[in-house]
Amino acid sequence: METRTINGLKVRFAFNGVLGDVLAHHLTLDMAGAKPSNKYRVYYYLRPWIPITLRQKLQRKIRRDCPPRWYVNSTFMEDWTQALRNGQYRSEGLDTIHPWPDGHRFAVALSHDVETEDGVRLVPALAEVENRLGLRSVWNFIPYKYKVDSGLLNELVAQGHEIGVHGYNHDGKLFLNERIFERRVPKINEALRAWKAVGFRAPMVHRNLVWQQSIDVLYDASCFDIDPFQAMPGGVGGVWPFLVGDFIELPYTLPQDHTLMVVLNESTARIWLDKLQVVKDLCGMSMVITHPDYLNTPKRLKIYQELLEHLANDDEGWKATPAEIASWWSKRDKSYVERLPDGSSAIRGPAADRGQLCSLKQLFNVC
Repeated sequence: METRTINGLKVRFAFNGVLGDVLAHHLTLDMAGAKPSNKYRVYYYLRPWIPITLRQKLQRKIRRDCPPRWYVNSTFMEDWTQALRNGQYRSEGLDTIHPWPDGHRFAVALSHDVETEDGVRLVPALAEVENRLGLRSVWNFIPYKYKVDSGLLNELVAQGHEIGVHGYNHDGKLFLNERIFERRVPKINEALRAWKAVGFRAPMVHRNLVWQQSIDVLYDASCFDIDPFQAMPGGVGGVWPFLVGDFIELPYTLPQDHTLMVVLNESTARIWLDKLQVVKDLCGMSMVITHPDYLNTPKRLKIYQELLEHLANDDEGWKATPAEIASWWSKRDKSYVERLPDGSSAIRGPAADRGQLCSLKQLFNVC
């Protein structure tokens, strides 16, 4: 993969050439825009005293300003389509390593951010729902907000799930300035080691990929392709992992449950399923963020089950934990395509045993 430099960080995307140019452009925009504004600073200073009903009212105002398919990054899709039309892929059968192993068309990653003690109590029942369908996920716990029972963590791991670290204490101040961030990082890394976790997600998906290089992880999951409902909006555009600095970035690509069920009061999984098809068409990664704290009513749980059942029945999707996806992506990143004397091609490197060759023309004309 081509190595690019963005904000001083080495970055390698899923694709090279003009497609990589599009991915680099949108990541650059996101990194430039993901900074705390004065309104942001004031809001998170006052947030503990703002009633939740008022917070949700402010979020619903954002809804009125969004297009009907706000969950699809239309600007990125236009740039991507134009790059495919203008690129060499239309006439040449350039070989690449398919984004996903073992013949899968796309990837599925379930993730939960556990925000409160009430949410912690709901974890076992929600995990059992996924277990019955043969699905596993990552459970991101907050290390310095509530008590985390090691027995619960061990039980989740024994069932095949993964444990992640969700910030420091979820007060919204982690990225207010570098001094606060640097003071908290050692304790975050301590929690990662104690829980044997390899993944991190920042609360409220605030992010600074340069600062986050000091967090000792295999992957970060604080970015998204698009999500206008966040305090730090923007989006990296792409629906594939990418290497940034010392870790793999796994952007979430399906809307959060809080947005759908609390802010928009959706009664079905229709938006999730529509966006899932978009990601599938791009052979991307469908990562969703849900919270046990909000999946706390039969109606909301039913919506989530509708998504889970759809995913469980789709044989084209690789159902994996984020750590498994990041591990595969690291192998793919270290591999390459070699043209053989007879004109055929082969994968060389750690992805050779599970990888599949395809042309970019096939990938985006067929997928």
